[in-house]
Amino acid sequence: MNKKIIGNADVNPFFTYIVGFTLALLMYQLDWSYLFPSLTLSLVFFLIITFVISGFIGLYVQRKGVLKNYEYINKLNVNWIVLGITIGYILNFIYAGQIPLFSITNNVDIDYQEFGIPTFYVILATFTSFFTVYLFKCYVVEKKKKYLFLCLYLLVFPILIFTRGTVLLDISSIFFVYLFSYKKNKIKIYLWIVAIILVVLIGFGMLGNIRTSNQIDKGQTQELSEIMLNLAEAKPSFVNSAVPKAYFWSYLYISSPLANLQINVNEQKPVYSLPTALQYANSELNFDFISKRVSTVFNVRKPDNTLIAPFLTVGTVYSTSYTYLGWWGMSITFLFLMSISFCYLIVIKPQNPYFSTALAMLNTLLLFCIFDNMMSFSGMSFQLVYPILLSLKFKKNKAI
Repeated sequence: MNKKIIGNADVNPFFTYIVGFTLALLMYQLDWSYLFPSLTLSLVFFLIITFVISGFIGLYVQRKGVLKNYEYINKLNVNWIVLGITIGYILNFIYAGQIPLFSITNNVDIDYQEFGIPTFYVILATFTSFFTVYLFKCYVVEKKKKYLFLCLYLLVFPILIFTRGTVLLDISSIFFVYLFSYKKNKIKIYLWIVAIILVVLIGFGMLGNIRTSNQIDKGQTQELSEIMLNLAEAKPSFVNSAVPKAYFWSYLYISSPLANLQINVNEQKPVYSLPTALQYANSELNFDFISKRVSTVFNVRKPDNTLIAPFLTVGTVYSTSYTYLGWWGMSITFLFLMSISFCYLIVIKPQNPYFSTALAMLNTLLLFCIFDNMMSFSGMSFQLVYPILLSLKFKKNKAI
């Protein structure tokens, strides 16, 4: 039997985009690092315009009932799928000759972009993330502990690969699934959200320290947290505060993308030409596992963005777009992001049994645009393909 529930504004992806960038702007105002340039009015104005447009689209889909959700009982053989995923990772570990988590703790350098079997690992990793979120959705609907156990089990694999980003993306999507189904006291859940975020941010900082320990001078005697404070030129307002030092990582990662975008706007001089426009389209409006191969064929590479520090490399969804085509590039990227998100919701449809999973992942994609271009990052965007592919099987069975 299907159970009908109505979606709400808490999981509206267009509102999530606004919340994400607003959080980054608020964190920026803490002004804890000398590395961060002042935000210009032109950049702030651009972001406000995107908030207005995204807000209007969000209100439209809300009023049209696009976010309605019909929860279906699971029909997939999850045991066999999880077994297949496990075998896939074992094959990748054998191919790579190592398990990254154990290698990095033994001070072995790892090239994460080259890990695993080419192409196969990308498909495996993205499907694992999708299925992790789907299993949690099954647990929410059916309340069977088996689904929760398998969900947590699959989360072990990105930890073994030591990809913090993937872990955060998966946890974020799981959170959106939970929020989508939560109908009780909203104040209570928001308090829990704050508590969980604080714990996650502490853990994020600790993992960052572990990863950094493999990249610094082995004769260094300073505490890892102190090393990061020095590298990121922390201001006395933070150093002398009572805020735990591990939170400085979170401050850097949430607000430094805006800093990189701002310094990129300040110093880059875009070249407007047809070749540049084509390179922009390939790089910013395409899956990266495809665009990299196209770039290799034509012997071109992405331009280097201006950074506030070499270890802080992300610049929101817009930084590289500005390097290619300036404000025009940023505007096109925003409109492309909104158009793809809107069309995806129309295509996936609320009656799809994978709709809530897809909606959760779309929210995550738009939230994490404060860090990078998640539409071109196939590790996130390619996850959205699986609900569509599996829904074709659902439609076929329904027709029969």
